[in-house]
Amino acid sequence: MAVNGKLTAVALALAVALAAPAVCAGPTAAEIATNAFQVNGGDDTISRLTFAFQQPDGSERRLIYTMAWKHYVTGPVSDKAIFFNEFPPDDSGKSYMIWLSADRSRQDDEWMYLPELRMVRKITHDQSHLHKDQEDDFAHSLLTQVNLVPRNSDLDCHRLLGEEPVNGHADYVIESVPKEPSSGYPYQKTRRWITKDNFLTERIDYYNEQGVFKLSQKITWQRVGDAWVWEQVVGSRPDAGGRTVLDVSGVKVNNHLADELFSARTMRLGKDSLE
Repeated sequence: MAVNGKLTAVALALAVALAAPAVCAGPTAAEIATNAFQVNGGDDTISRLTFAFQQPDGSERRLIYTMAWKHYVTGPVSDKAIFFNEFPPDDSGKSYMIWLSADRSRQDDEWMYLPELRMVRKITHDQSHLHKDQEDDFAHSLLTQVNLVPRNSDLDCHRLLGEEPVNGHADYVIESVPKEPSSGYPYQKTRRWITKDNFLTERIDYYNEQGVFKLSQKITWQRVGDAWVWEQVVGSRPDAGGRTVLDVSGVKVNNHLADELFSARTMRLGKDSLE
């Protein structure tokens, strides 16, 4: 009876263990980073972008654009976008288009339309003077294309540093280090604060090639239909005053933008061609 009693106890213990719900481990750092990169931003958007470059002396310069953007799941191009200048008034009529290469080791294709020339010119490295106007516009911006185009999570190695409360909720804190050095990516590592519920990136700290903290980027989001898009992005530096603020408004998602829209013809016609 004693032996049978022991066997019965073991059997009951096994039955309880098998019946108990499994304790699920949390997502890995790589999974968190991938989910953050793959947040649904819609297939395409039309929106108004207002950049404010706030200087330490209190002065401010503003730029306003209407932007059309489209994402591609397959093919050599990952995204296409056209920017139509609205403000300042002297820049009205100018436009800029970029096709982002799906292979980040390859250069993106860029074009500019200058009304005074009445020509769309493709920008190449040996024609950098054509890009001078746009470079001048963003000369005081703390946020560059590297900061404003989401970086593919596959390019980095990721480590979960823990969790921290942000605005009344918990965020994952992820440290990411490039797998391979790139001349187009000037950072040794980043730290990102990502919401646990929707995997929205709320903050990114950038560290330069010497590992020094150089730039903080804070992001607030808005939901449009089933998509999550930026509402505001603020860039600031710990070692200098001033900020760069990007406000995104009037967002229309999933407009079924035709591929033909992203063309020299549209650049010439201006933002009215989006209607």
